Amino acid sequence: MMQFTSTDLGKWESPYLTLTAGERHSLTPEGVWMIGDKPGLLAIFDDDEIVYVTSTKNLAKTLQALPREGADVELRTLAAIVDLGVPGKTAAKRASKGPTAQRVTRLINRMTFSVAQVAPAHMDAIRDAFIAIADPRYNGRTSMANQALDLLPK
Repeated sequence: MMQFTSTDLGKWESPYLTLTAGERHSLTPEGVWMIGDKPGLLAIFDDDEIVYVTSTKNLAKTLQALPREGADVELRTLAAIVDLGVPGKTAAKRASKGPTAQRVTRLINRMTFSVAQVAPAHMDAIRDAFIAIADPRYNGRTSMANQALDLLPK
């Protein structure tokens, strides 16, 4: 299996390094208030490990939804599946309401994030390349392969 590195990104290596090694902020309501309504790439970290990479048209809206219970967002669902062992079929519902949602909120509140600005026209392609390089714990290729294997009929 081929291992990718940031040098494989060519001219996109600089935004990748900004995203992965740049300034980080707390993923709490107090840590996200200063982010504006701009498009960009978002990386979520648990300690020093990248757990999630995404692109968004509105960084402020996305970041404000992540730590909030009741929000139906992919990161909360993936945290419930990967870290808490919640079955994929019920993960979205359980990650947004109830005791599992509270546990997910505690997980997310200890995480940090960083952002990088890229042209909106290229955002999704760049996000996919960054995911291939970083292999995040929640939405990386290894995690997706593990989830596919877990969903095989018994």
